[in-house]
Amino acid sequence: MLCWAPAWAQTEDDLLCAEKERLIHRIHGRANSGTAHGYDIDYYRCHWQVNPKNGPYLKGKVMARFEVLQVTDSIGLDFVASMQIDSIKRGNQHIPYERNGDAVYVKKPGSWAIGWDSVEVFYQGNPSNNGGFGSYAWDQHMTGPVIHTLSQPYGAKFWWPCKQTLHDKIDSIDIYIYTDTGMKAGSNGLLVEQWVQSDTQAVYHWKHRYPVATYLVAMAVSNYAEYTQYAHWSTSKDSMPMLNYVFPQFRTQSEIETRECLYMLRIFDSLFTEYPFKKEKYGHAQFTWGGGMEHQTMSFMVNFSFDLLAHELAHMWFGDMVTCGSWQDLWLNEGFATYLNGIALENMRGTEAFQLHMRGLRFQICSKDGGSVFPKDTLNVNSLFDGRLTYRKGAWVLHMLRDQLGDEAFFAACRDYLQAPDNAYGFGYTPEFQAALERASGRNLDTFIQTWYYGEGFPYLDIAWKQRGRRMSVEVKQTPAHASVPLFYIPVPLKFMGQGRDTLIRVYPYELTESFVLDLPFAVDSVAFDPEIRVLAKAKVGGVNLDALQAEPFAVLPNPAQDIAALVSKSGQLMDVQVYDALGQLVWQAETAELGSVQVDIPVKNWSAGTYLIRASDENFVSCTKLIKRP
Repeated sequence: MLCWAPAWAQTEDDLLCAEKERLIHRIHGRANSGTAHGYDIDYYRCHWQVNPKNGPYLKGKVMARFEVLQVTDSIGLDFVASMQIDSIKRGNQHIPYERNGDAVYVKKPGSWAIGWDSVEVFYQGNPSNNGGFGSYAWDQHMTGPVIHTLSQPYGAKFWWPCKQTLHDKIDSIDIYIYTDTGMKAGSNGLLVEQWVQSDTQAVYHWKHRYPVATYLVAMAVSNYAEYTQYAHWSTSKDSMPMLNYVFPQFRTQSEIETRECLYMLRIFDSLFTEYPFKKEKYGHAQFTWGGGMEHQTMSFMVNFSFDLLAHELAHMWFGDMVTCGSWQDLWLNEGFATYLNGIALENMRGTEAFQLHMRGLRFQICSKDGGSVFPKDTLNVNSLFDGRLTYRKGAWVLHMLRDQLGDEAFFAACRDYLQAPDNAYGFGYTPEFQAALERASGRNLDTFIQTWYYGEGFPYLDIAWKQRGRRMSVEVKQTPAHASVPLFYIPVPLKFMGQGRDTLIRVYPYELTESFVLDLPFAVDSVAFDPEIRVLAKAKVGGVNLDALQAEPFAVLPNPAQDIAALVSKSGQLMDVQVYDALGQLVWQAETAELGSVQVDIPVKNWSAGTYLIRASDENFVSCTKLIKRP
């Protein structure tokens, strides 16, 4: 394949690759448990006894079935030292174990032989609210108590003994939750049975038969109100339940809001692959943490806003069906979920809503100059889950890929990535996603990924134009926001407007400063950068139509203006200058001392962005001229 890359990428490739390998090696150790596991997990059967009315106390027993990979004297589990282990059994026999920090090593007399085996851990305690965004929380809402879990990224071991890793998914799990009869308990998969065990205790049995990452196993218990809605698919007559557990005080409002999620399910199901857990369910359980969490088949939600519904649902594909294979690839979870929020808006609310969403993300990304989508410290949870970078810039990387490759190639690549044998219901990595994009498009994307995933910042653009006759000259000056990227290779979309006509033209600069000459058959009075919101950049645009400048008695330079606009008279000394806003209110008037010459400077720096009207008079003319204040 013919591969073109800019000179700076070629000369620094070896250094960049070496630095990347060292960083990946360091993060690989951080992003996964330090416990020596020595086995592949197949199945868990979990019994959890909780009662939010009495506090956070948890009593549990967890049976793990696994395949020993090599002969060893111990099997490792991740479990915090602050939780009490009562005993560990193999079958009906007690078996010895050792605790080492947050690791539990289960011993077997002789050794653990290669093949299948199992252990059952009996434990209890008050799980600490630690290890991520909450791990295990006991809280109070308006009408009752709630216990919920949220284990991402490192929190599963704080409340249950498990294999906490991004290398091995649980193939199957049964969850039994014992709680007060006035409570309901939500979890992964299907609720296959529930019964009242005594006057004060009810049992909920959830069965999940899809592979699931450890951090996506969850439970939520409260005095929930329950209702079920049904998703209908565009390609079949089948339907699937969407089960909702909500706080009673929000029951009526929530049923209206969650209905939108049914349409989102159809959209994502048609654009990507079929809903990954179609044989079971999708659903929501309300909790008190200030956001949402994509627990597999049942997202936990603080509310049911459009954006949160779309974001957590999107994770069923990007995050749950295919889970980031290391925390450095977290953007494949969060960037996709943020972008699919936009896709839901595009399909349900229209193009304008989608563009507003992307414009808002761009504004937040460009509020600071530095920062890469690639996380440099995966142990720092706040840095890892950086909203500006992992979420918003990750979404914009996807948006620009879609724009540059086209919808057909982009969505085909997404489906390829999701359905690849090593990815589907497993783990995915950035190089695999890049390879899928390249297969679908036939393009080499090394430079793009190096620039936008590993590189920091974005480009500042200073765009100047001038027109005489049909000849339009455009100069684009780029200043990279961060030294890690010497030049951003981006299209520069420009909309030229005038005489009731407009046209959109893209220019492609390959140098920091580059000029273009265009042929335009109409007189331009204004130019807008990226009106369709397709490029991650900050731009300012200014220019002049030289023919109009000669014809009009007054000229405003530059226009649009950001700091100072100069009003120039072509026929005599200026006698009066007044500026009015869009409401017709006087916002500025030239002082007498500023008049008497052919030029007056208008200070617009602190004005609100928008259109203003200048009323000016000189010795020969009185005229009104439009002035645009640039953001």
